[in-house]
Amino acid sequence: MYGCFLIEYTMEIGWDELVRSMSPDLKGFLDNLDSLHYFIDHVVYKANLRGPSFRCEENPDGSLTLHYFTGRPGLYPIVRGVLREVARRVFNIDISLTITGRTQRSVQMASGERTEEHVIFLVKTLDQNRESNSDSLTAGPPPSIENFDQTLKMNAAEFCTALPYHIIMDEHCRLLQTGKELANHVPKELLAVGTPIMRIFEVNRPQIPFDFDNICNFINAVFVLQVKTSPTDMRKQREETENSDDTGTGASAAFHHGHHLKLKGQMMLLSNSKNLIYICSPYVTSIPELMQFGMRLTAMPLHDATRDLILLNQQRLTDVEVNLQLEANNEQLEVLAKDLEAEKQKTEMILRDMLPLSIATQLMNGEHIEAREYEQATVMFSDVPNFQSILPHSQPKDIVQMLNDLFHRFDRLVVMHKVYKVETVGDSYMTVGGIPEQLAEHAEMICHVAIGMLWEGRSVLEPVNKKPIQVRIGIHSGPIVAGVVALSMPRYCLFGDTVSVASSIEMSGSPGKIHCSEKAYKFATQTGRFDFTHRGRIFIKGKGEMEIYLLLRSTKKSVWEIVDRERDIEKNTIDGYEELETGMSYAEQQHTIVHPYVNQTSKSCSIS
Repeated sequence: MYGCFLIEYTMEIGWDELVRSMSPDLKGFLDNLDSLHYFIDHVVYKANLRGPSFRCEENPDGSLTLHYFTGRPGLYPIVRGVLREVARRVFNIDISLTITGRTQRSVQMASGERTEEHVIFLVKTLDQNRESNSDSLTAGPPPSIENFDQTLKMNAAEFCTALPYHIIMDEHCRLLQTGKELANHVPKELLAVGTPIMRIFEVNRPQIPFDFDNICNFINAVFVLQVKTSPTDMRKQREETENSDDTGTGASAAFHHGHHLKLKGQMMLLSNSKNLIYICSPYVTSIPELMQFGMRLTAMPLHDATRDLILLNQQRLTDVEVNLQLEANNEQLEVLAKDLEAEKQKTEMILRDMLPLSIATQLMNGEHIEAREYEQATVMFSDVPNFQSILPHSQPKDIVQMLNDLFHRFDRLVVMHKVYKVETVGDSYMTVGGIPEQLAEHAEMICHVAIGMLWEGRSVLEPVNKKPIQVRIGIHSGPIVAGVVALSMPRYCLFGDTVSVASSIEMSGSPGKIHCSEKAYKFATQTGRFDFTHRGRIFIKGKGEMEIYLLLRSTKKSVWEIVDRERDIEKNTIDGYEELETGMSYAEQQHTIVHPYVNQTSKSCSIS
């Protein structure tokens, strides 16, 4: 049953055409099964399996005697199912298989001892009246040619030239005759008549003991023989022997073998049934392999298909090499493309850090960015008023570390409140709200950031005296012009009187205070809820006297909400403005918990 399903499956997956093309009759099919197994194992799947062997004998009554040899005892029932299904599907005949003999014997192989099973089947047709592809199990004798002279019209030398690699051996597997080309690959002393074949060759396939009976049993198999000793090996052996005789150290046990030729072909039993002829060709598939054995294409007769195989395979190898080179180039291009994409992402990330997101996106899309006027925006400057007094008493790395800590905290506030950091110069930090996306809450957002900056500034200590830093802040609202300057190193710059006024307000302010112009005060109170105190009129460079207000607190948000910290209910007030006004020690501020915006960074650029 399994054998039937095996053939059904084999025919369905695409092997049906090959199976049907093997032979016009069942006997020819069985006689060619060994070569089919060799093709599937060594060419299709490139395996080294020990397949079974089949040999048919035609009986006088038209039946067949099938000899089945295998190294896997017990599988003969599968063979019965396979052959019945093949006969029915391919040759349209029904057959019966009767086991007439079954023996097992132990065979000593180079790889160890194995059990070989020999099963004999008697194959008969069941229905002669059924329309079939053949009238019997065999195709019948070929048509004869009248007055055909059976005498060979060539001498031995011509025969050895026509088949330059053939071997004829007697029933004891001793050499009788060889083709002329073998002398180039086998030492002449080993080609003497009567030399045992096993002294010259070793059997690669089929894996059987090399004797006359086994060869006859596997007569339909593809035989692969390999030369044991090449002429080069023999010369080296003689040289080693001569050297050992001269030095008296004895011959070396180790022997280095060169490339030994393989032959592939078939065994045929000659008419006297006592001699065998091995008709073969060199088992060579490419020009480099051909050169390894010191051969040229002229070493093979024109009728030998091995010549075409070598040339076709060489073309295939060339194509494979080109394809491999193309694949390597493609892989290299993929790596370069990935590297380019990574660098592009880095560039885009830097561009987004330098410019507002919408402006950076337009630049990356190749769009031209026109300078734009904004009717209302709020600009804020902050600095450390005693920065110049800190510098002489501190190490440069301490100054850098202090500013880095301070600006990192400011950046976090900028991102959190969705404003834009324009630039940092020395201890000065510039921020703007309401550009490039116009928002009605631009002053409210900047005021919240300013409150957060006062708080965060007190969390950073001066390098020498370890006192909390006092930040000075100035805010002004009004029209500004913003645009991208330069292409190789683009900068998003702000222009206008509003920028200058905000800077002057900050420069004239007091440490630890948030100074707002009257315009900033009005815009902030339109959308937000803040407590301001009137400081009075202050002289502003280029503007004269201006009304200035001090921002005290937001009644809309607590300090804890503005800086995004958790309040310690046992130590902190509800809104945190008492701590902001009176000042909190650095140690106390460390008890509050910070929520960093790890996946966001503020934008930094330039001002004019």
